[in-house]
Amino acid sequence: MALIPVEYLATTDELTKIANSYKEEAIIKLTENGSNVTGKLAASIRVQSARVEPDRLVIPVTMLKYGEYVDNGAERGRGKQPPVQDIVQWVKQKRISVPKQFKSVEQFAWAIAYNIGKQGQRFKRARPFIEPALNTVREQYINSGQLASAVAIDLDRNIQLNANNTPGLNGN
Repeated sequence: MALIPVEYLATTDELTKIANSYKEEAIIKLTENGSNVTGKLAASIRVQSARVEPDRLVIPVTMLKYGEYVDNGAERGRGKQPPVQDIVQWVKQKRISVPKQFKSVEQFAWAIAYNIGKQGQRFKRARPFIEPALNTVREQYINSGQLASAVAIDLDRNIQLNANNTPGLNGN
């Protein structure tokens, strides 16, 4: 007698919905805390389908590396210049006046990037969005009972499938 492997179809579907809600909430939090300047970080947040691993259910959520720096705050050391085009977008979106000694926004942005590369960048304060988004979504779903219902559906389905395939039960 072989047992039918346990599947978590309803649970993984519900967890994927929760992860997509998290993505939406993270973008809202980024906008609320003023961190969604170019939109690149928000656009980079990706949710993959939930999957079953031997000891857990996993929902991969990825984003650009600097999401961690926005969330925790960061200090850029000397060495590498940030991308000039990102600074150009930032200057335009923040409507920063270009000083008269510069001929264009691009020249001004290059000077900023060069200076950051040469001297580093002072500490940027943390603008948390990861944990606040998780907390909001957690509250919504814990109170809704949707995840508990999905788990119950999967448990019932798996018990029935295995009972139906067990000799001596249900007339087998």
